[in-house]
Amino acid sequence: MLLGYVSDERYLALPGVFVEFERDDAVWTTQSTASGAIRLDIADGPVSVMLAKQGFGSKIVEVEMKGDTPYQFRFLKDDILGYMWPKAVRSGGSAEFRVHSDEAFKAELWRYGILKERVRLIGWYDEHGPRATVQITPDGDYSRTGVAWNEKGYTNPHHKQFLTAPQRSGLYYLHLTTQSGRFFSFPWVVAPVEPTARVAVLASDINWNAYNNFGGRSNYIHPGCPTALRSTCDLSLIDMRTRVTNTIRKMSSRRSPSTDRNRSTTSLSRRWPLTR
Repeated sequence: MLLGYVSDERYLALPGVFVEFERDDAVWTTQSTASGAIRLDIADGPVSVMLAKQGFGSKIVEVEMKGDTPYQFRFLKDDILGYMWPKAVRSGGSAEFRVHSDEAFKAELWRYGILKERVRLIGWYDEHGPRATVQITPDGDYSRTGVAWNEKGYTNPHHKQFLTAPQRSGLYYLHLTTQSGRFFSFPWVVAPVEPTARVAVLASDINWNAYNNFGGRSNYIHPGCPTALRSTCDLSLIDMRTRVTNTIRKMSSRRSPSTDRNRSTTSLSRRWPLTR
């Protein structure tokens, strides 16, 4: 019986995931297949599920199994990722930096303008217990809900990682560097408390938010299930791949050669976790 699928943060199937189901005194074990499918004969009802895979860590979730509805388990790879929440504040306000890292990392605050300026060292964050600085992601399609880091399975609620916004407004970035040299950065917008000039410069982040496809989907390409409308569709990995492929083929067939030759291209090299 198909119980569900397991995939990573890009919604790509993960084969070879060790899975353990437990209910009362009964235990079932299996591994995910090439399509990410998990198949076992288990009666419907509540069950505790543990999943583990090298390079992704492990997680435990409580699931209400329903034979006619495959469950979407989600994993997060071992890496350095992060975001600020909220993403924009006024000078003197505070925001929390939410970071996922499988090793110790250094955090620095930089300001981006005509020149990049290093503001200060925030500090080093190390493991206080195995994998203490890693996060987990919700199951299902969290491109519609956000990952809600630092809220589940991460840190003591009294040890939150907040920063006070500098008095000087502008575009700031947090630079993260792990002990082994891996690097990641993410933005933080600081607005002035009151207007400081007669002219205001407005910077739109709508395009960035639309293209952000962390979680496997975005507001730009989300076939059959637009994120902004919060549709209730839940596609299996195979169904979603089929729809994406068909949509891309239709879009390609509609383009004229002259339009494509004159089209400018943009390289999006970074994905920030979906916030909230």
